[in-house]
Formats: sequence, structure tokens, C-alpha cells
Amino acid sequence: MLDRTIPPPIREISEFQLIQAQTVQLTSGVPVHVIDAGHYEIILIECVFKSGKWYENLPGVSFFSSKMLLEGSKFMDSRQIADFFESHGARIEITAGSDLVLFSVYVLKKYFENVLPVLKDLFVHPVYPGEELEIMKEIQIQQIKVNNRKNNILAGKEFRKLIFGEDHPYGRALDIRDINMYATTNNLWNYYHSRLLSGMELILSGNLDSKIIDSLEVLSEVPHLQREESSIVYGNPEIREKRIKVSASLQTSVRYGRRIIQKNHEDYVGLVVLNELLGGYFGSRLMKNIREDKGYTYGIHSGLINHLHDGYWIIGTDVKREFTGQTLHEIQHEFARLRDEPVDPDELKMVRNYLLGNFLSSIETSFSLADKFKNIYFYNLGYSFYEDYLHALRSIDARRIQEIANRYLVDEEFSLVLVG
Repeated sequence: MLDRTIPPPIREISEFQLIQAQTVQLTSGVPVHVIDAGHYEIILIECVFKSGKWYENLPGVSFFSSKMLLEGSKFMDSRQIADFFESHGARIEITAGSDLVLFSVYVLKKYFENVLPVLKDLFVHPVYPGEELEIMKEIQIQQIKVNNRKNNILAGKEFRKLIFGEDHPYGRALDIRDINMYATTNNLWNYYHSRLLSGMELILSGNLDSKIIDSLEVLSEVPHLQREESSIVYGNPEIREKRIKVSASLQTSVRYGRRIIQKNHEDYVGLVVLNELLGGYFGSRLMKNIREDKGYTYGIHSGLINHLHDGYWIIGTDVKREFTGQTLHEIQHEFARLRDEPVDPDELKMVRNYLLGNFLSSIETSFSLADKFKNIYFYNLGYSFYEDYLHALRSIDARRIQEIANRYLVDEEFSLVLVG
């Protein structure tokens, strides 16, 4: 009989199998990255365009021109579009990001071919109806007003402005003035024709067969625009600190961080491990110190944020206002410990196993395998990145962690935003 008082043995992860994307092309030359790994009768198709904030000529046009594609086409109005996808058991999501715009459609396999002509219609025959645009603008304006009353969201926006600069695509935040001034039908049309559909690539994942792949030819009719990459060079802002006073606020939102290296840098895996030790998981040093020992906050977390052209490392927490100074002191204290003291072998083993386990749990479905593909492909990395990542994770030692800490946990290079 199984003795449930005895925990199962812990063993090291020695190997893994990662199903890789296979690339084919439509007759128009559009790449299709195929991940045939699903067991269920559902398919995800992602249409990816190089037309995010990085490429905007006016603030907000990427967001509105992409989101408005669901608000009407030459053949269907917004209600008909919504009813069509719902009646076919499909869900469509539009993500207008910093570097890329993604149209993601989850659909039952039996309806996949029915959905494609409508998806094509959204891309090829948009109408940008004025009434729907005004409604969407008002929704976004109200959302901004609500968010600007939340210390944590305001702190995040101000932090990105501080480390990148207000004119940098990654630092720029959509505001009410931008919406009123630039989100016009004429500007959206101009962006649609000049940039929105640039560099289209398709990612197909799920329970696939040759018939499903062949049916994608209908999307060859989508304009396959190719545009030059932005050549603008952005500088580094000199201001390192910003404090925003919010009357009657009982808490202070703290954002503390710096710009970091890209994924292809030799120090990147070491930085991932260092981040986990510092504040990346529930058992991290910041959580033990500032939450469990001091009781200054309910939670504190650190994370690495990667964009295609830059990235940053951020520590975030909300603390009672009287503990703001002590919290910053303890964060810097943990910096110093990581710089000056070798990591205990048991602590390093715990973090290593946590990261290895997270990696394995992130490759369980065809959709998560698609995410793994996007995480390397658009950064111009190959699948060897994951092999190198796991090898470096298994081999990293306390000396290497301390070396990385002394290189990147430099107090003078961190920027601070306080809201409260």
C-alpha cells in the first residue's frame, strides 16, 4: 500500500523532447510555421505582422488600425463578424504589441476552412467605420482614466518612460491627447496601407493534416507588404528617479529596475537564474526578506522583460507608505548579498530545479510549443537556444552567479519610480 507520508523522490531532469516548427510557404511567399502536435480537435492560427508600436509614425495608430479590423469589413458589419466567429466555436484575439501585431484565432478543426475566408476578408476589405471608431476611442479614454487612478499601473507606465524616454516606442504610453489627436479614420487608413500588414507570417499549431495546411492558400490574397526596418537610434535618458505624489494614498507603488542585455548575450541565462534568486518566484530572497520577515508588503516580484530591440529588468511591489524607505534599503541589501556572498548550493539547486520544471511544463501543448517558437524565431535565434539554455542552467555555479551579480546589480544603473 502506498505510504502517502513519504514524498516521492526528487530527480534531476536529464533530457527533453521539443517538437520543432516546420516551415513551408504559400504561393505568395508568406512563411507558414507548422507545429503538428495536438491531440484535440482544435487549431490555433496566428497571423503575425511587423507593425507594432516600434513602427508607428503617430502614437496609437498601430493599436487602433489593428483592433478596428473586427469592427467591419466590406461584406460584414461588426455584429455579423462577432456572430460568425461565435457560431463556429471560434475565438479571435488581436494583440497590438510593441514590436508585432498578432491576430490569433482558436477554432475547431471541422470549422477551420470556413473561418479562413472571413479572416482574409478582415485583412483585405476593412472599412474602419467612424461610429465604431468613436466608441472604441471612448472606451480607451475611460480605461486610461481608470488606470491613471491606480498607483501600480501609473508606476509601470512612468517607469518605462523613465528608462527608455517618452519618445521611445517602448517608453511611450498611449494617452488621451494622442487618442483625440491621432486616432482618426484618415490616419488609420494611411497606416493600414503603409504598414499594418507588413511582413506577414503564419504560425499554425494543433491537430493538423495536409488538407488543413493546403487550405491556408486563401490567405495568399492578403497583401504581402515588405517595409524597411526602422533605423532610428534612441539614446539613454539621464534622469534616474521620479516620484509622483498621490494624495490620501495609503500605499506606495515601487518600480525599480534597469535596461538589460538581449537573449543572445552570453550572460543571459546567468541573468535569468540571478533574477529567480532575487525575486522571480515565491521562495525568492526579496519575498523572504520583505514579505515574510519584515511584513512590508503582500508580495514583491522581479522579472526580465524582453522586446525585440531592447529589454529591461524590473522589481515591483506595493508597500505601506511609511515602509517605502525601508523597502528600498532591503532591496539594495539583497543586491549587496548577491554581489558579495556566494549562493548556498541548496538554494541554487532549488532555483535550478524550479526553472527546469517550469521549462518542461511550458512545452506540454501545441499552443505552448508555438509560444516557444515565437520566443526564439522573432529574436533571430534557433532551437539550439533552448539546448544551450538547459545546459547552462545545469552547469551554472555560485561563482558564475556572483560574477553576473557584480556585473548587473549595480545600484547606480537602476532607475526608481515611486507613486503614492
